[in-house]
Amino acid sequence: MKGVYRHMKDRVSLTDFLMYHKETHPISFHMPGHKGRSTLYGIYGFGDFVKNVIGNDITEISGADALQQPRERIKDMMDSYAGLYGARHTELLVNGSSAGLMAAILGTVSRGEKLLMGRNSHRSVYGALRLGDINPAYIMPEIDAETGLQLGLDPDKIEEALIEDPDIKAVLVTSPNYYGVLSDIERIANIVHLHGRTLIVDQAHGAHLKFFDYLRSEDGLPHRAAENCGADIVVDSTHKTLLSFTGSAILNICTERPDVPRISELLRMLQTTSPSYLLMGSLDINQQILRMDGYNLIKNWDADIKYFYEEAAQIDGLGLIDRIDLDETKVSITMSALGLGGPELAAELEKRNIWVELTHGDYVMLMTGIGNERGDYEDILTALRDLSAQYRGRISAAEKAAREERSQNLESATELKSSSSSPRNGSNRMETAQSESVSDSNRTETAQVELKEGSNRMETVADITDSVPEAAAHVTPTSNSTLIERLEQRRIPDTYEEVPLYSAEGRVLYESIIPYPPGSPIACPGEVLSKSVILYIRDQLVAQHVVLGVDEEGRVKVEPDCVLFKEI
Repeated sequence: MKGVYRHMKDRVSLTDFLMYHKETHPISFHMPGHKGRSTLYGIYGFGDFVKNVIGNDITEISGADALQQPRERIKDMMDSYAGLYGARHTELLVNGSSAGLMAAILGTVSRGEKLLMGRNSHRSVYGALRLGDINPAYIMPEIDAETGLQLGLDPDKIEEALIEDPDIKAVLVTSPNYYGVLSDIERIANIVHLHGRTLIVDQAHGAHLKFFDYLRSEDGLPHRAAENCGADIVVDSTHKTLLSFTGSAILNICTERPDVPRISELLRMLQTTSPSYLLMGSLDINQQILRMDGYNLIKNWDADIKYFYEEAAQIDGLGLIDRIDLDETKVSITMSALGLGGPELAAELEKRNIWVELTHGDYVMLMTGIGNERGDYEDILTALRDLSAQYRGRISAAEKAAREERSQNLESATELKSSSSSPRNGSNRMETAQSESVSDSNRTETAQVELKEGSNRMETVADITDSVPEAAAHVTPTSNSTLIERLEQRRIPDTYEEVPLYSAEGRVLYESIIPYPPGSPIACPGEVLSKSVILYIRDQLVAQHVVLGVDEEGRVKVEPDCVLFKEI
């Protein structure tokens, strides 16, 4: 099937691909949360909605209510979400969390003021900065040395920044981040409020945390949902892990600090005036199902995740990231001990019709959701056990072959040494031994490469080196220090010119450069591009990764030279 699937992906239209993909019954460990299944919708009485997509695609007819001015059914849904999340007010989002984040920022920080934010914030945040002429002040995320994960933001650094800079009017924290790592929102909220500022939390990847907190309360564990930890505004992508459709989300205003009418007005500007009733209908279904049976659905999800961690921990050669500050629903696994890097592991799983959310370095990340079933976890565990056996066998065979070759070389060298008697022969013996030493070294390196690649293909180290750009070797999206390099910050430019990436060193960026995944900027508007960042971007492009902010001809937008000249 794999070869046919590749052919399908290369040759057919988007619609044909979507239909074919569905017919293969894929196992989804990526967003959205419903996992491409209509099962739960049917169980709870919403099967007809899913089947009748065309019939439900309407506009603001009489009785349907209107998102731009909600008074009836849509208003009831907003109030229902506010009750579910314990919020003061909830807005429905049909342009994703991006629209909610932009409205939250623009409604909190005035023109010319500052927003204190994580350097790894989502690209929509930078859109708000440009629209509102807002200046960023950055907090750099820490990096875990062992796993390369970007960690949460340090509350102490946030407090230092607030003390040092009175122009900061609000703080934005992404928690959990793309990899599932959480910040200490309760402590951050206390600090932010102590200094009279507003806390906005991008909880796009944690819409489920509010409901997991009920289970944590039973176990005597602290809450982690931003709504429970004192945040003023929280934006949740309900489509990522719950049951609403892709592109739908909610914005929760949790305290008296935010200006609700102002944020509502901004959303009317930022969101489409033709909102999808399919998206709003799915938001309605999501909240109804959570009200009907959310506790049991979340409890089953939690049990399935614990089952996976317990079983996966027993697989030889498999590593798991398990941290106290990690949202366990995002499972990062590695088989690098068996010679499988993240992309290779993802490709092996894809051959088995198991689709992951992303790769980061030697890891792949499984984004579980409310729509995953126990069978999904059993299927991926079976695949991982098979891969463990397969690649352990390859490594054993390769190691045995390498040992035998070294033994044979040693025996040959010994025989030559014992049979030599003349100076001439001694010279020949030395040349022969040197030659065999080099040969043995090459064979060992070849075996190491074979182990690393996990295949029967024999390649030399020189071949590998020639095929990979110099700066690309061992670069990972999270562990590379380039991603947390503090670039020189200048004023965000108003105009731009396009220049080749290779000649952009020292130039001031007009728009963000964002590798996907993880969707966090490596360089932001107003920052001066460094050589190391340019090399990293180059390597991502060579590896055919998506990099927003670099066009098809390899150009980036920077402040025009004439502007720089005038400043000088």
